[in-house]
Amino acid sequence: MTWQRRDMDEPMVLSALEVAKILGLEHPPTPEQIAIIESPRSPALVVAGAGSGKTETMAARVVWLVANGYVAPHEVLGLTFTRKAAGQLAARIRDRITMLASRGYAPGGVDDDLNIATVSTYNAFANRIYGHYAIHIGLDPDATIIGDAAAWQLARDVARTTLDGDVGALDKKLNDITAGLLDMSRALNDNVADPSLVGAWGESMHEKLRDLSDTYAVARAEPKKTFDASLAYAQSLPVLVRLATEYDRAKRARGLIEFSDQVRYALEICETTPSVVGDLREQFKVVLLDEYQDTSVVQTRLLTTIFRGTPVMAVGDPHQSIYGWRGASATNMAAFDADFGVPASTVPFSLSISWRNPRNVLDAANRFVAPLSEASPVPVATLRAREGAPTGPIELLYSETMADETVAVAQWFAQRLGSGGSERTAALLFRASRNMSAFRDALENLGVPCHVVGLGGLLDEPVIVDLICTLRVLHDATADSELVRLLSGPRWMIAPRDVVGLHRVSRWLGQHNHKRQLLDENVRDALRSSVTSEDSESLIDALDFIATASADYEVFAHISDDGLQRLREAGSFISRLRRHATFDLRDLVTYVYEEMLLDIETAANPHSSGARGAFDAFLEPLTTFVSSTDRPTLGSFLGWLREAERREKLSPIPPRIEKGVVQLMTIHAAKGLEWDYVAVPRLVTNELPGDRSRADTWRKFGSLPYPFRGDVSDLPEWTWKSATTVEELHSTWESFREEVRRRFDAEERRLVYVAVTRTQCDLLLTGSYWNTQKSPRQPSVFVQELIDAHIVEDTIPAVENEDTNPLGDTVLRVPWPRDPFGERRARVTAAADAVSSVGTNHGSSWDRDIDLLLRERAERLGDIRIPAPHRIAASKFKDFISTPAEIAAGMVRPMPEQPYRATLLGTVFHEWVERRAGLAHLTPGDLLEALDNDDDSELGREGPVDALQLRALQDTFVASEWGLRKPIDVEREIHIVLAGVTVVCKIDAVFQHVDDQGEVRFDIVDWKTGRPPQDDDDYQLKQTQLALYRIAYARWAGVDPDCVDAAFYFVADDMVLRPDQLMTEAELISRWKSAMA
Repeated sequence: MTWQRRDMDEPMVLSALEVAKILGLEHPPTPEQIAIIESPRSPALVVAGAGSGKTETMAARVVWLVANGYVAPHEVLGLTFTRKAAGQLAARIRDRITMLASRGYAPGGVDDDLNIATVSTYNAFANRIYGHYAIHIGLDPDATIIGDAAAWQLARDVARTTLDGDVGALDKKLNDITAGLLDMSRALNDNVADPSLVGAWGESMHEKLRDLSDTYAVARAEPKKTFDASLAYAQSLPVLVRLATEYDRAKRARGLIEFSDQVRYALEICETTPSVVGDLREQFKVVLLDEYQDTSVVQTRLLTTIFRGTPVMAVGDPHQSIYGWRGASATNMAAFDADFGVPASTVPFSLSISWRNPRNVLDAANRFVAPLSEASPVPVATLRAREGAPTGPIELLYSETMADETVAVAQWFAQRLGSGGSERTAALLFRASRNMSAFRDALENLGVPCHVVGLGGLLDEPVIVDLICTLRVLHDATADSELVRLLSGPRWMIAPRDVVGLHRVSRWLGQHNHKRQLLDENVRDALRSSVTSEDSESLIDALDFIATASADYEVFAHISDDGLQRLREAGSFISRLRRHATFDLRDLVTYVYEEMLLDIETAANPHSSGARGAFDAFLEPLTTFVSSTDRPTLGSFLGWLREAERREKLSPIPPRIEKGVVQLMTIHAAKGLEWDYVAVPRLVTNELPGDRSRADTWRKFGSLPYPFRGDVSDLPEWTWKSATTVEELHSTWESFREEVRRRFDAEERRLVYVAVTRTQCDLLLTGSYWNTQKSPRQPSVFVQELIDAHIVEDTIPAVENEDTNPLGDTVLRVPWPRDPFGERRARVTAAADAVSSVGTNHGSSWDRDIDLLLRERAERLGDIRIPAPHRIAASKFKDFISTPAEIAAGMVRPMPEQPYRATLLGTVFHEWVERRAGLAHLTPGDLLEALDNDDDSELGREGPVDALQLRALQDTFVASEWGLRKPIDVEREIHIVLAGVTVVCKIDAVFQHVDDQGEVRFDIVDWKTGRPPQDDDDYQLKQTQLALYRIAYARWAGVDPDCVDAAFYFVADDMVLRPDQLMTEAELISRWKSAMA
């Protein structure tokens, strides 16, 4: 059969069922899927429930359109949110179209470029438009894309250099202003809001509140709080808008661009240049929009500007719209018809059969969202189980205390991941990360493998917590909480009574001047009433004072003699660390880590297996930050780290599923994933669902006012303009806040719906009455709904005593100072005594015979075994996995190596290439002239280098494909942890380009001045270096490894070797473990 193009109005030749039969699919499409696949060639909305097979349906629609000749594959555009999802959809479409082409039902051959549909992320599509057409709006299409670290530093510089009276009046720390600036900048982009109008709105509110201030004195306490918070918010808006505008100018001046900028600029291009829209509509005849409920206002506006009235199919689930804080709206699906020009009478398609969840789980999910379905402007079908789906147990456990709850959850997972469960997957999903560490500890105590996903997990490692606390104490004189943690820890073991004494010293200092004379009473009153942190009492200042003051101060009487000595030692130690604060940031962090003895503590702790690679893992975000700015400082790094953790909690990177491990993460991070076993803890009032009283984020510093949100028509309105007194202002606020809380309640229902629909087998729901609060937490409304509907048979035991917290009555009596060895004291002491009792002169007549026997055994086995190294170079990885015995022998008895001339030539050539990259901004002619003036003798300072050989390498390089390309990075050193070993990767060069599908790709190139591989085995081994480089750079740059390519360039032979497939991280770890076994 020969493929023929046909008009979309012509009748179909092949039905969806016939196409499935041609492809030999095991499961033919359902009636719901057939309706979607064969839908009219006009805009259409598909409401797809959790686990209902939307990826399969979208791929099947593309294949059906191609098989019927309506479109060629390259005329199809598919957009989704993650590279992983885009890759899965693209692979499914490509494989099936390839099969169709081989049978004559699709155009071209198997390797024809016409077989490729464009499937990418929404941001990549916007970047494609920007890269091709930015010149139309006067922007540089080659602008450098910056990540969060570089954006933070630039925004911080803008805030720091704009510290005028208005900014100073915000009474905020620099890092807080930076975070608010970035929030405002991105909100303006996401909602396509006019900054000048937002600033004017804030000034208008400020004027209104000043008019109401005459009634402030007679108002009650709560109305006064409403007035004060509103006034602070109104004052902040014009300032933040001005900072956001300055930040935007700074990016343009430096040729920088963020991802949110790309979408905004792409929209500007399309709205002002009709020819661009025409080009895109001509190129893409059919469009698929995945996860449509999560698109932001600016993304939706871009898509409607380009594709309104064309065959667009948007697939989404309003019940899974949980990203409202980043610009998405649960109601944007309801606006699809109006946005894309669909007749109002059109009924959306539906996918309502779950291919993932057991029957009981679906019953629970449907119960949770039943109120949302009834009120939804878009018809949402009830999820149904697939034929043959298991019933699926839902267990409900409600404990007396959270400690009991953590143990119950750990036992539940231990039963399932025990013998025979190493191939199963499991997740513990939280609404917030607050209690993750307690559940992690319970799992570890039972020996259940677990992993806290993301940056938050790394920052929860005790050794990293101590490191960050120390860094904050060095930088911030108000970091009292961090100081208390350090002082009461195993290093100094300051008793609670002495910590109280330290606080008394800080209060005493706050009441005296620099001559230690008591301040005037009016000054003391002013300091007490000040809200500025710099005016508050500081434990760190008190510690500095104790370290240098004589012991005759009466205020020291509240501290024990031993405590005073320990505090003096701590103060002197921290003062010494502070003197090194001007170190290079990475050197400073390493210095603090070692001086705090955290490396020794980690190595000596038998329970610290997860922390052994924590410091090396911590160096990754540190390196990312340092490389992103010209002036990395400790203060800016700490601020960025806190902001990065906050942003990850809001918009986490999707994790990889791990077998045999319980993955702990937030529900937001779990969206789109599935596991065999899922537990959802803390189903208690004010946790899941969350605390309604905290639903007010409208006046949060850096947030965009509702009137400027793109979905303003669906949001409640605060009628503050109608108020004539502070009391009336409060009344309008209370009415508005209640509407906001109702939206919050709906959001919580969507969260729990997403959580329970992640499981394929078993589901556990837990809660408990008591933790640290004064009154018991009642079971979640969600739990009660399941009990009332008889979906779970378990009952909730009544709280034993509603008036007394059982944890509060527990009196712990512990000796102080605490013993850092704890229960291990006896064993450690015995081991130390045994070692000490063995002297060097306790030889015997058997010693010589024992030595001979051991030597004979070693020679017979020919096996030298040593512990695996803690740190290796990436270039040595291949040697460890190919010849471990030789490497072991070399480590046991290292021999000096001769500095070969070829090695020196390679070193000099690498230096020349690195210098050349620094001149890449010059024109080709100027560049060649500058390089011709190179002082080769200086480059050859390492030793004698043949000038002719060097010149030949240089000439070959200049004439190569890399000759005049500008790398985005050279000689980048990155440390990664692989199988518990730190691998040092020093990458020669990284290039960046945008491929034909609009995706940003990175190309790693390793220059080689030696000979190419002599055989396939040698080539395969050398590839491990590139595989490590790809993993390292992907982690460092925060990109998908699939977007990173790698190649060797053997300069002398002018040969580029680019492996077809590099080893994955799992394969590298497997090879390493096999070699070390």
